[in-house]
Amino acid sequence: MLIHPRLRLALTVAAICAAVMVAIVTLTVNSSGAGTAGGLGPLVNGFYGETAPPTMPAVDFALRNQNRQTIQLSQYAGKVVVLTFVYSTCEDTCPVVVEQIRGALNDLPHRVPAIAVSVDPEQDTPSNVSAFLIKEDVVGEFQYLVGSVSQLEPIWKFFGIQPQIKIKSTTSDHSIDVVLLDKAGQPRVAYTDVSQMDPDAMAHDIEALEAEPAPKVPPKRVQL
Repeated sequence: MLIHPRLRLALTVAAICAAVMVAIVTLTVNSSGAGTAGGLGPLVNGFYGETAPPTMPAVDFALRNQNRQTIQLSQYAGKVVVLTFVYSTCEDTCPVVVEQIRGALNDLPHRVPAIAVSVDPEQDTPSNVSAFLIKEDVVGEFQYLVGSVSQLEPIWKFFGIQPQIKIKSTTSDHSIDVVLLDKAGQPRVAYTDVSQMDPDAMAHDIEALEAEPAPKVPPKRVQL
């Protein structure tokens, strides 16, 4: 199984390449058909987000949601899934991330599964999670998955996520990530900076993944 540093390195390289291309590509379609739209930056490999290595394995995990129901990632097999990492008492980046995802979902003509995984299990109490979902107007749209540190750590590690951990008097800010999983559960597209999280770009990338045929033989998923 490929571990998260490879994914993080690949996405970092992709981000650097995308930044360079933004500086040199205009808002017209070039001869290769890769252009820009609405200031979103160029399409790279057919996506606005950063593309993950094709060798990334399909994944599965199970956690309880805000209603204490067990949600297993593989139950969404055959569907594109939007996955992000937040905490319910966040007052800066998390609301922005959720807002961008909500905007993308609203741009689509159908419902798309959206999952938020906790990065602060101590603060993500049922009451805090409920208040967050209401405040961000995503009740019924998001599955907010919580668990113990031991349950969450394998997921954080695989996706290269730095959780919101308090060490003595210092708080380590969590990573900013949105990942699109394809119909087989494979990480395919990622947004690792808030500036990349444009609703139109996300909606485009979701539809691009949805347009791909489902694999005839679903790959074996790595259990996190």
